[in-house]
Amino acid sequence: MEHPMSPQLLVSTGPLLLSPLEWVLDAVADAGFTGAELLVAHNPQTRDPARIAACAQQAGLTVPVIHGPYMLLLRNVLGAGYVEKTRRSLELAAEVGARTMVAHAPFRWERGARDWLAAEADDEADGIGAALGMENLFPVGGHAWSAVVTPGELAAFRHVVFDTSHFAVAGVDLFAAWDAVGDRVVHLHVSDNFGNGKDSHAPIGSGILPLEAFLGHVGASGYRGTITLEVDCRAYLDSRGSLVEFLAGERTKAEALLAADTTTARPASTPAAG
Repeated sequence: MEHPMSPQLLVSTGPLLLSPLEWVLDAVADAGFTGAELLVAHNPQTRDPARIAACAQQAGLTVPVIHGPYMLLLRNVLGAGYVEKTRRSLELAAEVGARTMVAHAPFRWERGARDWLAAEADDEADGIGAALGMENLFPVGGHAWSAVVTPGELAAFRHVVFDTSHFAVAGVDLFAAWDAVGDRVVHLHVSDNFGNGKDSHAPIGSGILPLEAFLGHVGASGYRGTITLEVDCRAYLDSRGSLVEFLAGERTKAEALLAADTTTARPASTPAAG
């Protein structure tokens, strides 16, 4: 899989899923990004490849990553069954021209879906024309309902989506996780975490994660995939100017950290979420 000469920074449309797609992508472009990760949601615009392409072209953006509708609030979007939802998400990604479709793992008791992922999914994705990128999730209420939480579980997949906040909730050290699966990572979800046991999607530098050192490490590693800044921006939705300013600030921070001198020692461990 070919990548640009340096990681392309994207913004997730997820926190903005209730806003019109053209408005969202225009704001992303005005914040200085060249691309977006599109979450497939209830909004029919997010399921229409022609509309997605038109809105992206109008904004001057690419859409190299599609996120399938796996969250509970989207459970019936593109079908209720795991395999059907995943196939349709891959087809949408390929029609849009996205390289990667971000998938969540099935629940541990969904054995049929887990067997399909292990034996058939990657070959089907190759035939469709988009990579199936498996994202690490996290325990909820002390239970690991998802079949993919740990780096070891993530390492079973050919293409990996590495989520920093999810690893924080799971109490997994970012550097240890990167050492385990970095050679399989095709996409990152980057955000900080407040350490309260929740998936905070906090702005870079506002939480417990050593993102300064970690992003410097990723940048120095030669990683050439895509990186989505998956930060919670709902507080800025009432003011387009404030939203653009916030997103531009997060982009500037990430760009600086990816290019930073990494000669300083990396932290011994990532603080565990409380």
